[in-house]
Amino acid sequence: MLVVQGKGHWFTIQGDRLSLKTGGFDGRQWLLSWYTPSGLATAMLQGEDAVDAFIKLAPSAVSEELRRVRRAHGKRGRRFRWGMALLALFILVPVLALGLFWIFGDEVSHWAADRVSQEQKDRLGELAFEQMRPSLNLVERGEVRETVEFIGVRVTTGSRNRYVFHVADAPEVNAFALPGGHVVVYTGLLRATQSANELAAVLAHEASHVEKRHTLRNLIHTLGWRAVLAAALGDFSNGIWGGMAAQLGSMRYSRDLEREADGEALIMLRRAGVSPNGLLSFFERMAEHQTADPGIWATHPSSQERIAALRKQTALLAPYPNRTITVDWPRFERALAQLPVN
Repeated sequence: MLVVQGKGHWFTIQGDRLSLKTGGFDGRQWLLSWYTPSGLATAMLQGEDAVDAFIKLAPSAVSEELRRVRRAHGKRGRRFRWGMALLALFILVPVLALGLFWIFGDEVSHWAADRVSQEQKDRLGELAFEQMRPSLNLVERGEVRETVEFIGVRVTTGSRNRYVFHVADAPEVNAFALPGGHVVVYTGLLRATQSANELAAVLAHEASHVEKRHTLRNLIHTLGWRAVLAAALGDFSNGIWGGMAAQLGSMRYSRDLEREADGEALIMLRRAGVSPNGLLSFFERMAEHQTADPGIWATHPSSQERIAALRKQTALLAPYPNRTITVDWPRFERALAQLPVN
């Protein structure tokens, strides 16, 4: 027999007629139910203390059942807590990953870029160029294209990358490089150069971003964790790379990366036996027009500090023999003038 109090009444219940259920969000509500002549009656045990007291007072058959249910409830509770912990982890991991990538994005993208093989860089560059080709008004042949290629091959001799130089007929004073070695130079930039040495310096500067993996690092940083994993695994069929053409066409480099590229360009010019003065003269002249016409600075940030750093780097270079670039520059300028100005 069992006596239960509820709503000011006492109920005497046969133990074998009593049923026990647990419920609630976390299974911690204990519900007793039994049938009376008036219908189904229920009683709720509120809190663990009430359950402990009920177990002590209940008949052995009922208390044993309570203990069995409680043990099962404990197992379910542990599974529930583990499930909630895993759910929280599942929700928090992407958030933490985004936070870590935001904080350590440069380091992570650098790490991932360093693990991309030369063959993978070539594949990625080919994919990017094919995505961009329809939007570029390329000059496929002629004096201008041949001169750019001739000077580009000269300044990139000895590199592990296989460079391919392209001329796009566009008025912007701009150029960009893709992973693996595709370099695209706008006719607006070619018209802004005043000598073969300046053009060699500009091409060396763009190629230096490839040599130092700046382009790849920036691309991975911009596209996020999926690109990091894809690059680390060598997966370049992934849809994550589908939008990289737009990213590469408007890529910006930090001043630190630009300074590093300037230093690498000076090394490349020295290796090619080309005077370093063209790099400084071109960027000084472009900096004078930066406010009125951003041109190349839209994607190549500069400052007087950077120009000063470049002057210092150039001054510290040990003298080395310069070999003239055998280009008929006036002829090149005439061929360039014959191209339509878009």
